[in-house]
Amino acid sequence: MLTLALLAAAAPSALPALVLIASVDVPQDRGAQEVQVVKRSFPPGASSGWHTHPGVEVAYLLRGVMALDRAGHPRRVLRAGDSFAMPRGTAHNGVNLGKVPATLVITYTLDKGAPLRTDAPPPSPCIRANCVYSDPIPFVLRRP
Repeated sequence: MLTLALLAAAAPSALPALVLIASVDVPQDRGAQEVQVVKRSFPPGASSGWHTHPGVEVAYLLRGVMALDRAGHPRRVLRAGDSFAMPRGTAHNGVNLGKVPATLVITYTLDKGAPLRTDAPPPSPCIRANCVYSDPIPFVLRRP
């Protein structure tokens, strides 16, 4: 009995609550894929440059304030605690708007063996103004 009581006392209490940040459908239409999870920081005023990914990007802003530009959509301002999903092949650019480094945790589901990113030209002003675009994946996912 003493042994059981000690084991019970050492057992972990209830696990911390799990908070769902984002849920995104990832199409399995390109063969083998891999998942990469990275942490990236942008100094004040720095940008990622316009680029695309060979898969889906889901990111969570840990710290700072960033502008997120995506072809065919108006600019979004993200604050710590916001997340977003970027569809495969969509040109986008992130810019740190704050006075401190902006830090993201990013999960990529990519075509296995493909480069993480490909540089892309900035979209035309019409596309930036949301003239024509349709996309089933939510662009910005708000905190619960």
